Amino acid sequence: MKTLIAYYSRAGTTRKAAETLQTITGGDLFEIKGEKNYGNYFTALGISRKEFAKNELPKVTGKVEDFNSYDRILIGFPIWYNKCPQLILSFISQYDFFGKEVFPFCTSGMSGPDHAVELLKKTCDGASIHLGLRLNKIDTEAVKHWLGDNQK
Repeated sequence: MKTLIAYYSRAGTTRKAAETLQTITGGDLFEIKGEKNYGNYFTALGISRKEFAKNELPKVTGKVEDFNSYDRILIGFPIWYNKCPQLILSFISQYDFFGKEVFPFCTSGMSGPDHAVELLKKTCDGASIHLGLRLNKIDTEAVKHWLGDNQK
């Protein structure tokens, strides 16, 4: 099973989680980047609030090479206002997720991924969306359990 670990990380916390997931799964990393600079935490929240209110999908820069070759997609993001950033939805809109196994993971000071997972279920047409996992601290056994028997 070929794995892609696509993530957005404003401050580096989600990047660290993605890198650890790469070690566990042997998957390929792809950093989701946008044209906007979200700045510090409070600036990011202000910008994201406006994006949520307008249902704005910010432009993603870069593309995943040969996306169709991946069976399993791990999508990582910080939780903002109990949701994934709109940039994640922009990323998803660029690809056909039909038949893909999608494993959402997040980093957050308070909230888990439940609301974001519900949003991803509406966005990733034809994909199998698994339970989300909050990865502020990496527990290798919890990650392996989350992924089932499909890690490297």
